[in-house]
Amino acid sequence: MHPRKAEFVLILIAGITGVIAGFAGIIGCGFMSVLVSYFADLASGVDIYTSMIDTLISYNRIMVVIATLALIIGVALFVFAFLIKKNAKVFGSLTLTLGVVGFFLTWCLWIVPGILAIIAGIMCVARKPDF
Repeated sequence: MHPRKAEFVLILIAGITGVIAGFAGIIGCGFMSVLVSYFADLASGVDIYTSMIDTLISYNRIMVVIATLALIIGVALFVFAFLIKKNAKVFGSLTLTLGVVGFFLTWCLWIVPGILAIIAGIMCVARKPDF
């Protein structure tokens, strides 16, 4: 039996939900870019709406970067789940760090994966190894 099974499962679920959140963010930005281009065509002659459309375009670029970061962190957590057997303290602290950093970088995309990663990271760092 695996002595760190709870940590493994929590990190694995955090990684999977992180990847799902990243893909959902990227798909959402794709839909948003379609809507922005549609409204840009409608308001092509009106100067008032041009600044609003430029703001939406810049916001969409920022959201693509944030969603990509969520995807990268989710993949890293997925890999850490399988490496937790080798050195639980190191990968537990990396999981804890990615869970906390994910909250600051990816805002609302990272609620579930972040909480799971923080709990698993604390469990890995605080628990003594079973021999």
